[in-house]
Amino acid sequence: MNTGIRDMAGKIAVVTGGAAGIGFAIAAELMDRGVIVVIADVEEEALTAAAAALGATGVVADVTKVEDLVHLADEVIRLHGRLDIAVNNAGVARIAPFDELTIDDFRWVLDVNLWGVVLGMKVFLPLIESTSQCGYIVNTASIAGMRSAPKLAAYAVSKFGVVALTETVEQELSARASQVGLGVLVPAMVQSNIAASERNRPGVRRVPVADGSNGAGAQVGAMEAHEVGVIVADAIERGDLYIVTHPESLDSIKARHRRIEDAFEQAVLRSAPTL
Repeated sequence: MNTGIRDMAGKIAVVTGGAAGIGFAIAAELMDRGVIVVIADVEEEALTAAAAALGATGVVADVTKVEDLVHLADEVIRLHGRLDIAVNNAGVARIAPFDELTIDDFRWVLDVNLWGVVLGMKVFLPLIESTSQCGYIVNTASIAGMRSAPKLAAYAVSKFGVVALTETVEQELSARASQVGLGVLVPAMVQSNIAASERNRPGVRRVPVADGSNGAGAQVGAMEAHEVGVIVADAIERGDLYIVTHPESLDSIKARHRRIEDAFEQAVLRSAPTL
């Protein structure tokens, strides 16, 4: 069972994808609660601007490269001597019907969204366990990691993977009474730059976004990123496994689970002996 960090003042945190959107908002909220934050991002110009706006340290890192994450971790230890909180937040999206998605689309989305979290866990978890008395890791997934929809094949596969990874490792940590808690963030629509994430795709010319603290333009009905930052910080304090931002999404989760339950119930009926 997760144990939260009730007093975050003075804790040391790292946030990947921290130059904009949800990552920036989480970093800002953690700092408001007294956490010392190092942000990382693949975009150097946006990272520099975001670090200056926050008053935080910025380290350029590509989460698909384990050597970048090791360098990031080394910098955190060099500067602060320990790590208490890690937020594996960097993410991208390629939204299209399955028959329009290429193999390269799947590889790119999975490399960033799923492998980026796997590598972050591999680098940050042992570091937190060895240097912190009370730590926490947040993995950013999506509501698309709990139920899918058309045009989300690549994205949902990556996010379902993040949810499964988090649930599994949380059970393992609880079984060995680790001092590190684990949570998975499952937001629905949030103001962010993810719609423009292909600017960071290998082989694509990068076009800088206007402001590292904001999303890539208004998204009607989307939650403001700073609200997510507050929700995540509160969840770390409580020790939540599932970090929910949009409770109105519950009906869609229930609908998926009903289809699964119906399939099992039908299997039970088919396996019952006939008289």
